[in-house]
Amino acid sequence: MRLTDYTDYSLRVMLYLALRRDSLATIQEISDAYGVSKNHLMKVVQRLGELGWVDTIRGRNGGLRLAPASLDLTVGAVVRQTESDFSLVGCFPDEHGERRSCVIEPQCRLKHALAAARDAFLAELDRHTIGELAQPAGELTGLLGLAPIQFMPRAQAARPASSREH
Repeated sequence: MRLTDYTDYSLRVMLYLALRRDSLATIQEISDAYGVSKNHLMKVVQRLGELGWVDTIRGRNGGLRLAPASLDLTVGAVVRQTESDFSLVGCFPDEHGERRSCVIEPQCRLKHALAAARDAFLAELDRHTIGELAQPAGELTGLLGLAPIQFMPRAQAARPASSREH
């Protein structure tokens, strides 16, 4: 099974934003990080915003961030919303409910095997969340040209910055 570029870009945008957590990102930054078309990403981001998965903040200091609940979204949920056609063969109903007839359909076992494979594919994607795929963040942020997230031990984080410098 092959996913469309639209779905691929949707997953990439969500992963990028998951790595950024609470800070804002721009479509241009995401486009540059992945080396993909800004125009394609604009359509993707618009749809992700309509779904409530990405918060879009307009204005001079605006940008994008992952909606809080989106870290728990499964990859399967994203794929189901961004792919338009799961009919692997002509005898499966397409997104409009139409299908081609086939002379062997009354005795065909292939369609059942293909339906089971499609369902298994989606079930596997349902086992993984956007938040899980964004871990470990350090390596991914480096590959995308983002500054790695720095974690300090609690004792260090509690001290004022001036006492940490000495």
